[in-house]
Amino acid sequence: METLSIKGRKIFKKEPLGESMSDKSKDLLRNSVSFIELVFQSISFTAPAIAVTATMTGAASFAYGSLPLTYILAIVAVFSAAYPIYMFSRRVASSGGYYRYIERGLGQRMGAFGGWVYILYTVVGATPFIYFETALAVQVGLGVLGIQLPDWSWFPIGLIVALGAFALAYSGIRNSLRYSVFTGTIEMLLLLALGVLILSRVPHPLNASVFTPKYSPTGWQGVALGLVFSFTSLAGWGSMTFLGAEAKQAHANMRRGVIVTIAVLGAFFLFMSYAFTIGWGPTNMATYFNYFLPGLNLALEYGGVVFTIVIFLFVVNSGLVDTLAIINAGSRDLYTMAKDKLLPEWLSYTHPRNKSPHHALIANTLVGIALFTIMGWIAGPFNGFIITGTMSGVATLLDHLLVNTSLPFYMRKLKQYKLQYALIPAIASAIYLFAIYGSFLSINTYVIAAVISVVAFLLFGAVYYSRKRGEIKLEAGEEL
Repeated sequence: METLSIKGRKIFKKEPLGESMSDKSKDLLRNSVSFIELVFQSISFTAPAIAVTATMTGAASFAYGSLPLTYILAIVAVFSAAYPIYMFSRRVASSGGYYRYIERGLGQRMGAFGGWVYILYTVVGATPFIYFETALAVQVGLGVLGIQLPDWSWFPIGLIVALGAFALAYSGIRNSLRYSVFTGTIEMLLLLALGVLILSRVPHPLNASVFTPKYSPTGWQGVALGLVFSFTSLAGWGSMTFLGAEAKQAHANMRRGVIVTIAVLGAFFLFMSYAFTIGWGPTNMATYFNYFLPGLNLALEYGGVVFTIVIFLFVVNSGLVDTLAIINAGSRDLYTMAKDKLLPEWLSYTHPRNKSPHHALIANTLVGIALFTIMGWIAGPFNGFIITGTMSGVATLLDHLLVNTSLPFYMRKLKQYKLQYALIPAIASAIYLFAIYGSFLSINTYVIAAVISVVAFLLFGAVYYSRKRGEIKLEAGEEL
């Protein structure tokens, strides 16, 4: 083991590949994740079926029939936001993902805080959020099909999703990602088929005006606010960075994977937003966002009952696979921070056979179930959905702001600084700040509760990690 130092001060330890840091129960399964599996880790994190059939309504509530225009702008915005991730992944491939990127550029304290923010995003926010979203999707989706479940059914549905995703993740990264690739491919093909079916049956399938502000009741203002939600509906494209220690040819595949993922998701969401807008009627979009699953209503109208049932099943599976992607990323953030002695060491252990970070997975799942249970029974599942959605949305935007800020400092340390390393991330940061603003446009009691929780969580992390000193460990090959 080699200890590196600057001016006599120890900064990190470098481990030979294949050699564990304290014992073999802390190793992940190296060279096990292929390029396509990296891509589907990120695609699954966006939950295409749920995002298209349900959460796309956030953008429609402002842009109305100009919804497709917001996705054209969102694609441009996401590509600019991807630039820092692309640049970092050329040199850094770690199970710490964003945490490691921030630590490399801004130092240990800010890196630890960035890892803490990612815990807020995935473990505290996104994990219970997707339990709520999937449970509500099952209730509403069956209602569309004429089957009414009891009000309390959200709870066992959420638990089934939680335990199913945990079992897959626990069994190892290969099993979980192979399942994601297989079902995710079918899911997206079915939705594309629905889009084609809609366009083949409407009287006027071609309408270029939806790519202009014509149908937005407030013109460009509505389009701009719709962009906030189109942009955030694509969140998760960078989650593959947390598989850096397990990916094959990690540095090359991750930077290619980020571009491919955004291109695929961008084209998919653009086409589906167009098909759904045309199918609903560009002048009728004022009613679109009154439904929790308007996409399922369109499937029933244009595809019939059998096709809708199949789409519904993949909407439910989308929630399961999204949960799987969330806990795969969140557990590796916990695992890496624990290895660096910034969290309890217990979280850094991996399964002796599966090589999954099973303790971190257990912690992630238990926290998610606890918050899902407490908020669901106190505030109700829909309000719990709003609270956790706000928390996770704000946290992911903050984490990207930290990554954007970190890049120019990292390049300066490498003596490779260029103006573009500061300028392009600054453009992305401006978009993220606008997205944070848009997240609070509909203020109610539950959004306020979410904001208070976010502020308290961040303040605790800022104070704790201003005092906590870890021991940053980089394995050989992690940083080129």
